[in-house]
Amino acid sequence: MFPQATILDPLFWMVMGAIQLYLFQNARYWAAEFKLNMTPAKWLLVGGWWGSFLLTIAGAFTLLGENEGNAGWYFLGVVGTALVIAGFGIARLLIWLRDRHTIKTV
Repeated sequence: MFPQATILDPLFWMVMGAIQLYLFQNARYWAAEFKLNMTPAKWLLVGGWWGSFLLTIAGAFTLLGENEGNAGWYFLGVVGTALVIAGFGIARLLIWLRDRHTIKTV
């Protein structure tokens, strides 16, 4: 990923792992703070999206490391863009479901 660098690759992946650990540890607290009422199905949806996002990043940088630069950038651009859009859609769905359950009649 970092040409001619001996320490930057491991540092990058360690930082990525630390960020994921932070996200995993705090996901339920964030969901509770936003009152999303997460069910196992919602967690599977979000977890599936996150796994797809990580595989897209890993796949794109693997292609870049194998000297398939165009394929890596196209993969990251096309699939990554689709996953970012899907992530916003999932967030909107979770917020819509939260608001739907908290509507009170007067």
